[in-house]
Amino acid sequence: MRIALYTVAVSAALLLTTSTASVRAEDRDCTVDLKSMCAGIAPGEGHIRACIQAHMSELSVGCSSRLSKAAWVFGECKGDIQHFCPQATYGNITDCMRPHLGEASDQCRGAIAFIASPAGD
Repeated sequence: MRIALYTVAVSAALLLTTSTASVRAEDRDCTVDLKSMCAGIAPGEGHIRACIQAHMSELSVGCSSRLSKAAWVFGECKGDIQHFCPQATYGNITDCMRPHLGEASDQCRGAIAFIASPAGD
């Protein structure tokens, strides 16, 4: 279940936060990690999630950091995501939440603002 939260959180946090150089570097780290550790794994039915779970201890520091931040943002925004986007899936959670950010809870907006700020690096 924890990995499922990471997977959803990555989608939410990666695209809800602003693009800073450190975020792009961490995203790149995760892309490299996934390509090297999960090459040939077909997406769907939890295959990628299972691959990530199997390789959690091997993730780069940048990717691990990004997943931790994303999981925290997801935890802070979970109620908002469930309220505004109950049918959202990994692929469309960001598109669903983006127009609702102004309506999101103070807790969720604060988490997103913190991650987007230099203090969140």
